[in-house]
Amino acid sequence: MTETQTTKARSRLEKVLRASRERMQEEVSALIGISFKMGEPEFRLIDKETLFEGLDGKRVLAHVKVDGEVEGQGCLLVGVKDAINIGGRLIMLPDSELKSVIADEDYSDELQDSFGEVANIICGSATYTLEEQFPKKVRLIRTEQEIVIPVKVETDSEQPIANGDYLIMSLPLEVDNQPLGALDMVLPAEPFGLVDGAAKPMAADQSQAADQHPGADSAAAAGAPAMAEQRGEESGQGTIPAGQQATGEQATAGTGTTRPEDEDVPAKAVEPSRPKRDSGKQKKIVDSLLKASMERVSEEVSGLLGGGLQVVPIDNLALSKADFLEQAGGKQVMARLEIRGGKQGEAYLFVDHKSAIHLGGTLIMLPESELEETIRNEEFGDDTRDAYGEIANIIAGVYTAVFEEQYPAKLGFTKTEMETVVPVKVDPDSDEIFANQHYYLSTGQLQYNGKDLARLQVLVPLEAFDLEGLLQTEEEQAVAAGTEAGGARDEAVADSGRSSAATEAGGGGGARTQAPEQADILIFSDDEAESERLTAALQGLGYTARVAHFKEPVASVLGSRIQLVFLVMGEVSEQGFGVAIKLGSAGLNVPLVAAGPAWTRSLVLKAVKYGASDILVTPSTPSDIRQKLETNLVRRAA
Repeated sequence: MTETQTTKARSRLEKVLRASRERMQEEVSALIGISFKMGEPEFRLIDKETLFEGLDGKRVLAHVKVDGEVEGQGCLLVGVKDAINIGGRLIMLPDSELKSVIADEDYSDELQDSFGEVANIICGSATYTLEEQFPKKVRLIRTEQEIVIPVKVETDSEQPIANGDYLIMSLPLEVDNQPLGALDMVLPAEPFGLVDGAAKPMAADQSQAADQHPGADSAAAAGAPAMAEQRGEESGQGTIPAGQQATGEQATAGTGTTRPEDEDVPAKAVEPSRPKRDSGKQKKIVDSLLKASMERVSEEVSGLLGGGLQVVPIDNLALSKADFLEQAGGKQVMARLEIRGGKQGEAYLFVDHKSAIHLGGTLIMLPESELEETIRNEEFGDDTRDAYGEIANIIAGVYTAVFEEQYPAKLGFTKTEMETVVPVKVDPDSDEIFANQHYYLSTGQLQYNGKDLARLQVLVPLEAFDLEGLLQTEEEQAVAAGTEAGGARDEAVADSGRSSAATEAGGGGGARTQAPEQADILIFSDDEAESERLTAALQGLGYTARVAHFKEPVASVLGSRIQLVFLVMGEVSEQGFGVAIKLGSAGLNVPLVAAGPAWTRSLVLKAVKYGASDILVTPSTPSDIRQKLETNLVRRAA
């Protein structure tokens, strides 16, 4: 198995496991009758020795059998005091008795049985999500459990688990608003195709790990101890793996970098003399109408539901079917929209399955407790489905009104039918579910009465908006950025001494076209002062950097040597998060550090949601920057 295949396999599995977290905490909360929360998961690919070296104190180890089309042995690991705390809540021990039992670490048979039920729920929730979103049939079955002392575990033995490589998902726990330690779900790497047969297991030495696993795994390889420390920071600034970002092969078209099968895309809609201006003008028209449509959807659907629905625009971009499926998320309700008027074809409205249930259930006025139960169980019954269908009709009608009123081709959209789809199970290279062609994707964040739901995604064929030339234009921009535009920018950066990479690019003899390849740190920024501070610090640490503005095409600055991206925001905003989405869709599978002032917990969580691996508070110091580098990658040899 190649490195690319193992990276894709890891990214896919991590995405599914991350999606299972919400169901886990909901199901366990319902079981024990109090609040049970799991923090943002942290993933590591490590061997048995490194796993147990990173643990302290007594641990409850619940063995997990991996069954189905993938077979192997894993486990759940949690501190014995935390297992007692959780199990004691289930059997409703009085607070005084619970505190005493925890202090004595008295893990009785009754507590073993009760925590075993919680472990069953966790494995069952993961299995449910795997069945929905993972290509192969996989079941996680909790078997027996035991108490282990990590320092006494022998690496070469088969106890308590076999010697080998494992994917670890660490989940910080909180019960009844009381922070606990982390629960580790440990899954065998080889059966899931996460390790190359020729690759060596990851060692505890960070430099060695980074050399063996560059790119997407650098954050996990370099930062396991640092990430554990960061989990405790007050601002919630923990690191997460860059593997949640889109993989390169599946996302290249999202920024206009054409693949071989795209080379025959005609550009006749664009004037040869001014392709960028014409395509950009058309894009601005379409984008403004899409934004207006989302604003009107907020008004119309709010009136229908009797509450406050907001659709906050995130981004619009051209991509392929494969690109869309890669970033689409878990189970979706897809409404087909027939396009009529000046263009013909079919568009699609995607809303997360639970969000569709939430909206439909709200419309039929389900009582709050019943609605929450329905959402948790993902019961998309006939009444709820019909109700959501009416909402989809309203949305289609709004887009029709806007585009018939304001768009020259007077497009209309008619909802025809709906179906539930699981994007990861759709063949991206066929016409299954919807045609394999290029689309224009418009995404917005759904909020109802102040509560974040999932995204609303509207997928329209590029030709329906006369944006076929956008792909060619973006490709030309990428080339031009490496010569004229990129060279001019690099010369300006070199003059100010902000980037050693730009200095290299500012020479002659065509060196400028190689500037993206020469840089190993990429900075996307709308804050000139912070970018100058950051590039100077990076130069002092022996790194080369390239600075790009938010408005520049992502494809123009991609390079194979890039190891890390800083996203620098003057103010933490949706515009900056939109750039994070573009970076994820572009296949730049490296850690992303989001930088900005005045971070709050909600903003940190939003940054993580949109692809950030780590957070940097600005204005930054050289020490801050050095720490982020050490956390997310190991310095390359001088």
